[in-house]
Amino acid sequence: MSSKNSDQAGTTNGQAHDFIKPCPPEVLSELDEIAAAGRAPFDGLDPELAAAVGFSHFDTSSSEDNLITVLLARDDLHRLASQTLVRIQSREDDRSYLGVVVRGPFAEPDAVSPNSVMAVSVVVQGKKLQYTFDYHGRAEVEILGEKSGGNLIPPRYRPRPKSPVYVIDEAESSRVLGVGGDLCLGQVVGYQEMEARIPSKDKAVLPRHTGVIGTTGGGKSTTVASLIHGAQEAGIAAVVFDVEGEYTHVDEPTEQGAMLDALKRRGLKAQGVRELHIHHLVGRETTNQEHKSLHPFALKFSSLSPHAIAEILEMSDAQLERFIRAYDVTKLLLRDFQIFPANDAEERDAFEVDELTTGYPRMTIQHLIDVVNAYIYTISNEGKAEAKDEAKAGGRRRGVGAALEAIGAEGEADVTPASALLLHSEFKASPSKVRQRVAAHLIKNEISWKALAGKLHRLQRLGIFDVPGTPGADYASMLTPGRVSVIDLSDTDSPQLNNLVIADLLRGLQDVQEERYRKAAASGEPVVPTLIIIEEAHEFLSAQRIHQMPVLFQQVARIAKRGRKRWLGLVFVTQLPQHLPNEVLGLLNNFIIHRITDSAVIHRMQKTVGSIDESLWNRVPRLAPGQALVSFASFARPLMVAIDPAPCKRLLVE
Repeated sequence: MSSKNSDQAGTTNGQAHDFIKPCPPEVLSELDEIAAAGRAPFDGLDPELAAAVGFSHFDTSSSEDNLITVLLARDDLHRLASQTLVRIQSREDDRSYLGVVVRGPFAEPDAVSPNSVMAVSVVVQGKKLQYTFDYHGRAEVEILGEKSGGNLIPPRYRPRPKSPVYVIDEAESSRVLGVGGDLCLGQVVGYQEMEARIPSKDKAVLPRHTGVIGTTGGGKSTTVASLIHGAQEAGIAAVVFDVEGEYTHVDEPTEQGAMLDALKRRGLKAQGVRELHIHHLVGRETTNQEHKSLHPFALKFSSLSPHAIAEILEMSDAQLERFIRAYDVTKLLLRDFQIFPANDAEERDAFEVDELTTGYPRMTIQHLIDVVNAYIYTISNEGKAEAKDEAKAGGRRRGVGAALEAIGAEGEADVTPASALLLHSEFKASPSKVRQRVAAHLIKNEISWKALAGKLHRLQRLGIFDVPGTPGADYASMLTPGRVSVIDLSDTDSPQLNNLVIADLLRGLQDVQEERYRKAAASGEPVVPTLIIIEEAHEFLSAQRIHQMPVLFQQVARIAKRGRKRWLGLVFVTQLPQHLPNEVLGLLNNFIIHRITDSAVIHRMQKTVGSIDESLWNRVPRLAPGQALVSFASFARPLMVAIDPAPCKRLLVE
C-alpha cells in the first residue's frame, strides 16, 4: 500500500484509526491445528445424526405429558413446520416415538434471554444495527405413540433428553395420519403436497355424522358445496335441506373470480354437478324456477307423528290433552267408516303403528279438524239442544242403546235427524256416527277446543297436506347413486314449517333406506350411501327446541343411530354452535370447524369435542376464510386444512 493510500486508509473524516495488520502465517497455522483438533472427536459420529432436524430438550417443572420440547439449529428451522410429523429416536433406552409439531417452531437467541435488554435493543434498532445474536429454533411436539414391531402403541415413557428428531417424509406422513381416500377435502397445512382425503365408502367415516361449524364468512358454504360435488363424484346420493336456496344452482360452474383463481392454483376446474333435482313444497317457489328438474311435493298428514305435531304447534297442556283425545277418536271413526283398516292385512298393520315416529295411516288433517269441530259443536248450546231433540226422537224409535250398536254396521242408514254440524271429509256421510263417538269420549272446555281448532286450521291453510294431484316426496329417486337432491325451503318464511318438513322427510328417507338395506343384506349387494345435509341446523335442533320438542329430537337421534349401520350420514351445518345442545353434538364424530371468534363458544366446543388439543383450538379464532380445523374418524389426529375451493355455483355468494 502506498504512503498516500495508507494515509487515506488510516484516516476517515479527519480521525486516525489503527492500521489493519495481516495475521502472521505462524498464527494462521496454529488456528488450523486447533480447528483440526476440534473436528477430530466428531469424525466417528453416526452419520445418521446429520439427517436429524433437532434434539429433544430437558424437561422442566412446567413440562406436560405427551409433550416434549425440541431444539433445532438455525439452519434447520426451514425444515420443520406446523403439523409436521417427526420420529424421535431415544437412543439412551432404544425406543422410537412418533410425534407431531403442535407449537412453533419459534426462534430464540442463543446467548441471551429473548426478553433481555440486549436482545430487545438489537431487534428494535434493526434499521441502524446490522448485527444480531445467533439464534436457534424451539418447537413443541406432541407424542402420538411409541413404535413397537411396526405398530404404534400408547407411549409408556418419554424420549430421553438429546434424542435426535427426524422429519418424516410426506408419503409416510400421509399413511400415518390416515389422510388417504377418494374424497378430497383440501390441502393439509404445513405440507407441500399432502391432501386431506377421506374414504367415502368406509362405513366408519361419513355415516358417523359430521358437523360443519363456523361464523359467517368463514367458508362453511364452500365446504358444503365441495362435499356435495365430492359426494356425487364418489357415487353417493346427496340430499340437501336448503333453507336459503343457496345450492339450487350447483349444477352450474362457479363464476366467482376469487374462486376461479383458487381452483387454478389447485389444478382444478370449475364445474357443476351432473344431476341436480330441486324439490319444493307445493305452492312455494324455488330460487331456480327455470331448472329442468323441479319436483313440487305435498306432505302426508298421516306420516307425521301426532306427538311431533303437538310439539311443533307448541300446544299447551290443555290443548295437548284434547288433541290426543281427538286423534284417538279420529282413529276409531276411520275404522267405523272402513277407511282404515279396511281388510285383515291392514288390521295387522294397525297394531304395528308406532305413533312416536309416524302417524295413523290414511288419516288426513281434514279428518282431525272434523272431529275437533264435532267436539266444539257438541259442547255448544246449539249442539246440546240438538242432542236433546235427537234423544227424544231416538227414544221414540228404538232407544239410544240400539243406535250405538248400529255404529259401523255395514249398509246401516243414518237414522238421526239432519244435523247442523258441518263436516268436510268422508265423515260427512254420517254426522251421527261422529257425534256419537265424540259423546262417548267427551272432554269439555270450549275455549281449549277452539284454540286447538285455530292451530289446526292454520296448519291446514298452509296448503301443503294431502293436496289432490300433488304427490308426496319421491324418496326412492332421492336415493339414486350420484344424484343431488336440493330441498329448497327458502320460500317458507317459517322455522316451524321448515322443522315440520325436515322431520317428515328425514323419516321418509330413513324408511326407504331401511327397506333397501334389508334387501341389500338379503341379496348380498351393497346399499347406496346417502349424505343428508341440514343447513342452519341450529334452527332445527336448538337447545330450546329440543326442550320443547323431545319427540322430534328422539326421531333425529333414532335416524342418526340407525343410519350409522345403514349408510345414512347426517351433516349438520351451523353458524351458531352455541345453540346446539350437547345431545346433538354427541351424535357427531366428524368435525369441520371454520373460524369461531367467541371464546365462550370455543370453550364449550372444547369440552364436547375432546379429540382436539388446545394448541389447535387456539388457532380457530384466527383462521383465514377457507381454512378449517378438521377431525374425521379416519384421521389419526385432527388437522388444519385449507379447504378446496368449490367448483360449483352458490347463489348467495355469486
